[in-house]
Amino acid sequence: MNRTLVECARCMMEHAGLGKSYWGEAVMTAMFLRNRCPTRAIHQDKSPYQVWTMKKPILANLKVFGCHAYVQVPQDKRAKFDSKSSLCRFLGYAEHQKSYRFEEVSTGAIKISRDATFMEDKFDEGPRNYNDESSVVEFCDHDEDEEKEEGKTDDEMDSSDDDNEDTRSSKSNIKRHTRTQSLEKATVIPSPKRRTYRGPSLEHVGETPTTFKSAMESSDSGKWKEACDSEFDSLQRNDTWEIVPLPKGRKAIGCRWVFRVKENQDGEVERFKARLVAKGFSQKFGVDYEETFAPVAKFTSIRVVLSMAAKYGLMLHQMDVKTAFLNGSLNEDIYMDQPDGYLDATQPDYVCKLKRSLYGLKQSPRMWNQTIDGFMIKMGFKKCESDHCIYIKRDDQDMILVVLYVDDLILASSNNELLKSTKMALSKRFEMTDLGELDYFLGMEIKNDRKTGMVTVQQTKFLKSVLTKFGMDNSKPVKTPQDPGLKLTKNMCEQECKHEDTMCNVPYRSAVGGIMYLMVATRPDLAAAVGSLSQFSSDPCPTHWQALKRVLRYLQATPNHGLEFTREEGSRICGYTDADWAGDIESRRSTSGYVFMMSGGCISWKSQKQRTVALSSTEAEYMALSEATKEAVWLKVLLGNLVR
Repeated sequence: MNRTLVECARCMMEHAGLGKSYWGEAVMTAMFLRNRCPTRAIHQDKSPYQVWTMKKPILANLKVFGCHAYVQVPQDKRAKFDSKSSLCRFLGYAEHQKSYRFEEVSTGAIKISRDATFMEDKFDEGPRNYNDESSVVEFCDHDEDEEKEEGKTDDEMDSSDDDNEDTRSSKSNIKRHTRTQSLEKATVIPSPKRRTYRGPSLEHVGETPTTFKSAMESSDSGKWKEACDSEFDSLQRNDTWEIVPLPKGRKAIGCRWVFRVKENQDGEVERFKARLVAKGFSQKFGVDYEETFAPVAKFTSIRVVLSMAAKYGLMLHQMDVKTAFLNGSLNEDIYMDQPDGYLDATQPDYVCKLKRSLYGLKQSPRMWNQTIDGFMIKMGFKKCESDHCIYIKRDDQDMILVVLYVDDLILASSNNELLKSTKMALSKRFEMTDLGELDYFLGMEIKNDRKTGMVTVQQTKFLKSVLTKFGMDNSKPVKTPQDPGLKLTKNMCEQECKHEDTMCNVPYRSAVGGIMYLMVATRPDLAAAVGSLSQFSSDPCPTHWQALKRVLRYLQATPNHGLEFTREEGSRICGYTDADWAGDIESRRSTSGYVFMMSGGCISWKSQKQRTVALSSTEAEYMALSEATKEAVWLKVLLGNLVR
């Protein structure tokens, strides 16, 4: 919906010749119109406005956004020989009253009135900006407004129902939506610049092709063609679609080939992989899809299973579902263009009517999850209440756990026969790849030594790739991820604004993303640093970049650090929590942190700035304790589901 409103607002501003400073008014008008358009999402022939108010919208009063209009000046606000009207721009519809919103051309004042003569074919000559380097912004204090206006609905404009209302200017304290900009007497301030990393052009990124044509023209065209044939054959075997003429009134979505070279844990090429994906971004809500949510296993849950494997000496194996999304059935009729390179020669103008979900469709993950969830329940597995992607099955004194992360599965079992029977059942129902003992999962290198009862989890390969990507593989190591004497603030950007052009070429956000994945999976020692550095992703300065490079230098010193779970430490959970007080020198908010240990290794951790300002160190500690307690309760429920 957000994209729909933005696209509509952009078109209206272009048509009216208005600049970007009018985006708030355009979005509000787009929302006003959208709420009065029928949609199948809630009712086939009713609009959201009609469903909410039980009244049909009056469309006769709709006007063209941005057009010129002469608005009547009230008699008590003009002298004897003053003009009776003023030239204005139409900006939309007033909230909670039957009037229009205008901007006076000469003064920029916002007026609310319904006494106007519209010239719907007259517009500004071009985009209007007050300053090339500035934008006119005056933000409203919206929290109070939203509370007061909660539960109200927009009134329809019907000039025959009410007496004429006086013209109102923005001086009358008219409350507007959070994102609407007030233009009267606004202060011209520099617009915040969102710096982006100017990376290399696509032709220099690598040899992985981006289109079917480029794949067939590459030096590895034979391998890519073999990968495409394998994918297409799999689609045909699964009866994914049927070739039909496109029904009248329907629009087919596009599709494209996605290519990837899959590597093993040693960085060696394992296979060339091609996948046909639908262009799901062109799907329409209520027509092509409805619900889209699909769960995946939490990293905390995965670590709990690994710690249990160390404690109970469980075998850890891994399986992969080939073309997993093709196993889901669709509830909607979706039509797709025929794929490049595999056009039906007898019916080239026909389209593919999808019978099964396909990669790229918005509902595909949900359909796949429902399919495998139903199969696991049918096999006798019980779904974990606290994580719906963990399944457990007990047989006498033995048990088996299955962790599902989209199409990757971890199987942990105390009985080899139970493990084999589960693999056979899965392979019989789905096209599976048995990867044997678990050693590489979601970028994590896992070693399970059942003799010593030790499970280790590292990300050495991924860590080294991050260092190489950002040119820090030969950097000088340091012992800590942060400089304890340095406090990072957003004000540093204002002090170092002269370096703005230099920062445009710095891959700050990409580097933060790289170390963030390390922190989420195996490196709790990075949590505080990542939490601090990620605050400046939209507008970093050289000091922030130097602090980020220090984290990379710390990784250079600790490439083999990770998690280690041992049998001797036991399965009892032990947690720690702490907080600073007013550590953020700008907002004076405190930072909470907690870590939970099991089998000698970390299973859950978090470092996060508190949402409110603590008035004392005691209050900050209690707020941190509250967050840790919630996590402890969840872990207790999770272990209660997994351990008999």
